[in-house]
Formats: sequence, structure tokens, C-alpha cells
Amino acid sequence: MSIRARFTVTVVAITAVTILLFATLSIVALDRTLRAGFDARLHAAAQAVAVEVDVHDGRLSLDANDLRSIALLHPDTAFALYGSDGKLVAGQTPPQAGTAAIATAQIPIVRDGRAYGRVMVWQPNAWIGDFDRDAAIVSLGVGLLLIALGTIVSRRVAQRVLAPAGKIASLAERIEAYDLSTRLNVNAPDELGRLCASFDRMLDRLESAFARERRFVADASHELRAPLAVLRAETELALRREREPQEYREALHSIAREAARLEELVDELLAAARAEVDAQQRQTLDAGELVRLLGDRIRPAAATRGIDVRVNAQSPALAQADRATLERALLAVAHNALQYGRSDGVVRLSAARNGDTVHIVVADDGPGFTPEGLAHATERFWRGDAAHPRGGTGLGLAIARTIVEANRGRMHLSNGAAGGAVVTIELAPSSVAQQ
Repeated sequence: MSIRARFTVTVVAITAVTILLFATLSIVALDRTLRAGFDARLHAAAQAVAVEVDVHDGRLSLDANDLRSIALLHPDTAFALYGSDGKLVAGQTPPQAGTAAIATAQIPIVRDGRAYGRVMVWQPNAWIGDFDRDAAIVSLGVGLLLIALGTIVSRRVAQRVLAPAGKIASLAERIEAYDLSTRLNVNAPDELGRLCASFDRMLDRLESAFARERRFVADASHELRAPLAVLRAETELALRREREPQEYREALHSIAREAARLEELVDELLAAARAEVDAQQRQTLDAGELVRLLGDRIRPAAATRGIDVRVNAQSPALAQADRATLERALLAVAHNALQYGRSDGVVRLSAARNGDTVHIVVADDGPGFTPEGLAHATERFWRGDAAHPRGGTGLGLAIARTIVEANRGRMHLSNGAAGGAVVTIELAPSSVAQQ
């Protein structure tokens, strides 16, 4: 059963039960009210008859004037007057006890604290049962009408309210892994509107993720194909005919270089695949201490090109991140600065807390990023002449960005005012730092 049908059935069931309870309680309350009022009228009539009764010499009597007064005041009420001996003095013989549709009331006749007899009055009360039956019939008719109206209204409401959910279901049925361009575009302030907006944003992320995956697969295939083609060519040439030992050594050296490049590329690909997963375990760390350790790690490599590594790190600058993955990201950014910075130049590392963010900055004094580099340098396998003059896998900054974003941070690329590339990493501060 669809949600719309379940919603309609539920509304109709609630309406029917509510009408049934209301009608039942109303009829019962009316019946009791009418019967109580009817009994009160009978007692009032009996009291009126008792007032008209005279007592002479210990005997009850009613003259003609008294009977006319009673008939005038209570024309529809029959009565019977009994003496203290239980004999009928005046009035009519009452109906037998238990007679249906007859209500009775009786009161004693008391004078000066002494009872001289009693008065009984009665009236038919079948009209109360008729009223109850008519009220039940009217309630049934009104209830059926309300149930019919409830069915129509609930179907309309369900159709209107659940229309976005139906669109979501239809869209989800049409979605395929390579066609995520359709959107709901439902602008409504209610919960379903927010659900549709969230669904559209999820589709945006999925479409972007699938696009990155396809681009990654294509780029990885291209990057792996080149060294594999060299390996195959060198092997085929070496095996085509007998060669001198020097030629074999040259072929083996070429194969070894390409194998090393393949190994480096595979390591980078695995690191890129693991980066987001490995960054899920975050803890409090001191960004200043991390930057100082990074400076110590890259100084030997920087010395080979005459680059001076300068560190300006405030401590403590506590942030929330996974230490191991963040170290890898910072090392990738620092190696990028050493690789593309100016020989005999300076690489600057800094860490500080700025408001609600911990900033880590890696800057060099090289040529900086080109406009295309600022837009694409963090994409996997992206290459540019200015940004990548010395080879590399093209994965370093991409892996760094993936790690930083997995740690709920952001990475920005820019160029310094005096030239050179500037990479800024923003991390969320630790709650310990805020206390």
C-alpha cells in the first residue's frame, strides 16, 4: 500500500472513530440529561399534587377545585393518591410495575411531621427513546458525510503534501551512475521542501564525485600507460636480438627507472585512495609543533638546492585533525614548495591561530601559480608548464587537499605580494583551545 493510501486510510479511520465516540458520548449525555429532567418534572408534579391534598380527621381528601387545579397545572400527568392504609383515595389506577415506556415518581404526604399517605404520578417516556434513535440516525448520516468529505480531503492533501516525495521516488528510479543531472528544484519552506533541497545537494555532490572518479580513472590510466609502454618497448627491444652487455645494462636501467616511476605512481594512487578514510580519526594536536617538526624534516632536502627553511610557529595552536594524515599533507605541500621554489631561495612555514581558525601557511619565492594553476593545481594529475616544470606525479597537492578536507579543513592556493606560491591550510580549533 502506498503512503498516500495509508495516509488516507489513517485519516478516515481517525475521523470515523472520532465521529463514533463523539456521537455515542453526545447521545448518552443527551439521554441522561433528558431522563434526569423528566424525572425532575415528575417529582415536581408529584409535589404539586401533594400540596393540593387536604387532610381532614387524619384522612386524605381532594375536592373538585383541587382536581381542577391539578388538571390545569399538569394536564398530561396522571396521578394516584393513596392513604396510609395503601388504599386508592383519588386519581387513577397506576400501571403495573415494570411497564415499558412509563416513568413514575412518588412522594409521601406529610403534615406536622406525620405521614398520611403518598402520591404517585406517571407519564410515558417513549419519546426519549425515539429521540435517541433519531439522534443516532442523524449522527450516522452526518458521520458518513464527514467520512466521505474526509476521504476526499485527505486524498487531496496527501497528493499535495506527498508530491515532492513522489518526485524524489521518480527521480531516484531514473538516476543512473552516469546521469545525475536531473534535479527536483522544489522551493518550499516545509520539511519536504528542505528534504528536496538536501536531495538536490546530495545529487550535486554525487555528480561531482562521479565526475572526479571518471577523471581520476582516465588520468590514472593515462599515467600508468606511459611507463608500461616504455617497459614493454625496452623489453621487446632487448629480446629481439642478441645485444652487447652494455646495451642490456642500459635497457635494464631504463626498465628500472620506469619501474620506480610506476612504484611511485602506485604509492601516490594508494595514498590518494586512503587519504579520506585515514583522516576520520581526529584528535587534538599542536599545529605549531607540527610545523617545527616539518621544518626539521625538509631541511636536508632543501639544503641540496640551497634553500633556507624558516619557521614561524606559535605554540600552542591547538587544532582538531588526524596527525598522521595531516603530516603527510604538509609534507606534500612542503615538497611542492621545495620542488618549484627558487634555488638558493627561502621556504617559509608558519602556524598560528587566527580567531576561530588555525592557519598553517607554506610559502616559497618561486614563480608562483599561474591563473590556471590557482584553479586546477589541486586536481589529480593536473599539470601546467609553470606549476610543474620538473615532472612529478601531479598528485601531491590533490592528496593534500583531500586530507585537509577529510579533516574538516580547507586549503587555499594564492600568490604572495612579492611573488612565490602560498598554500594556506585552515583547520578547526580544538575545543581544548577554546576553554
